[in-house]
Amino acid sequence: MMMVADDPTLPPRYIVEHFRKAYHGVHKRDPMVRYMGNHWYYVNGETVHRGTLIEEISRLRDMSQRQTLIKGDRTLIQKLIAKLRNM
Repeated sequence: MMMVADDPTLPPRYIVEHFRKAYHGVHKRDPMVRYMGNHWYYVNGETVHRGTLIEEISRLRDMSQRQTLIKGDRTLIQKLIAKLRNM
């Protein structure tokens, strides 16, 4: 997984692409996002600055990882419960 750094030379299309992937990973639907110019983006009806959007990408990725870990923990617990029931 590639990290989105706050690099001023990073093209807006990469930020939009990474936000879409991170958002879809958490919410299971595509966001409405487009670049407006001068480091501003229009995201789901709100105007957002580039720095804020990069922070949101990081937050969404962390949230997605936590959801995956919780899902994995549930699977492990469910396997243990099934094993105990079969004893």
